Amino acid sequence: MGSSHITHPDVQSDAQGKPARTSLKAEVRELEAEVLALKAQIASYRVAFDNISQGVCFFDKSHRLVFCNDRYAELYRLTLDQVRPGTLLAEIIAARCAVGTSPVSPEEYLRLATEINATEAPTSRLTELPDGRLIYIANRNLPGGGWVSTHEDVTEVTAARALASERISLQVLIDLVPDYLWVKDADSRFVVVNRALATDTHYARTSDMIGTSDAQLHAPEIAQEFRAIEVEIMRSGIPMVDREELVTDVAGARKWISSTKVPIRNDRNEVIGLVGIARDITARRLASALQAGQIKILEEIVANAPLEDVLDQVVLLAESQCPGLFCSILLLDADGVTLRRGAAPSVSEPFLGASKGICVGPYNASCGAAAHRREMVVVSDILSDPLWNDYRQVASAHGFRSCWSTPIISKKGGLLGTFAMYSRSVREPVKAEYQVIEFAARLAEIAIERSKATGA
Repeated sequence: MGSSHITHPDVQSDAQGKPARTSLKAEVRELEAEVLALKAQIASYRVAFDNISQGVCFFDKSHRLVFCNDRYAELYRLTLDQVRPGTLLAEIIAARCAVGTSPVSPEEYLRLATEINATEAPTSRLTELPDGRLIYIANRNLPGGGWVSTHEDVTEVTAARALASERISLQVLIDLVPDYLWVKDADSRFVVVNRALATDTHYARTSDMIGTSDAQLHAPEIAQEFRAIEVEIMRSGIPMVDREELVTDVAGARKWISSTKVPIRNDRNEVIGLVGIARDITARRLASALQAGQIKILEEIVANAPLEDVLDQVVLLAESQCPGLFCSILLLDADGVTLRRGAAPSVSEPFLGASKGICVGPYNASCGAAAHRREMVVVSDILSDPLWNDYRQVASAHGFRSCWSTPIISKKGGLLGTFAMYSRSVREPVKAEYQVIEFAARLAEIAIERSKATGA
């Protein structure tokens, strides 16, 4: 009976009939290659985890550490030996307690961990460590038990948000103040301003003013004066209180303000800037000047001063109350139909027709019409209003675009003349200008009637 040869399915025979194990060796090499690739992949994951800003840790259902990155150990000031895989959570918390980075005891921490991990949904919490740092912790349960958590130091972020919130709250508060309020640095640049200041200086937002200085708000000489004052305040440490200042903005508008500026010191008592508050007192100053001017004019009327001088003062007082406007008083001639120049120190002779005057009539400019109607006439656009058809050219030559005139009426109802205001812009008078027109016409009426009565 012949012999037989049985070959193992996984073993092949060579040419001499000897079994070959090349297939098995190949499988071993493949497995080794897979292991090496897996280790390389794990190493790359390790590098990736170790280079993120958050601490990352995995625990199994027995509360044993499976993996953590270096950042986790750094956050809680632990050594790598203290966070080896297999270490119990209780041991890690005990180590944290020893270095002062656990807010609670190991027992309390385990109780909280069990309570948190009993919830299927992801959880997060903000924890303050004994050293004052704030750690944001996010937990997520893993299938089959255990959990993964991230730990992030948000101390600076939280502080920045708190500061931003505080600044926003401060901005809301100072925006309620109707006066101008600001803070400047040592170079007199604005670092805080309120809405009142931003609005009156034609900035859309308060933030747009940060970093600017008075050079962007006022005429050069005013800005230089303010800078010199503030340098002295910061040098001497002596505050400036309720200083009244006449300021001119970059557009040429003038106003009176009352300012208080106080130096700001740091914790080393060094002056690092100043805080200021100012109030627009233009209306108060104008009212005071108006009262003083009225008293002076009335005194001159009583003293029988020349009518021309008194009326000049009336016009100049009105112009001081309404910067940018030009005023005139026309007197009714003895013929009863012609208005002639009475006072107009800021208006040229040719404009008012000094030689022939202006006739009272329904279409003879603002003054002739006002005298004719015995009521105030407001022409907002000289170039288009038919009342100025015969006078438009001369008005345009002098740059006047609007004119508002009111009749000066005696106590008995007789016409004495007109008081008028001229503007270089197309517009109607505002409330304050209406009041000045009425005031000036009343003063002129007193002066004219007094002059007629005394023959002065």
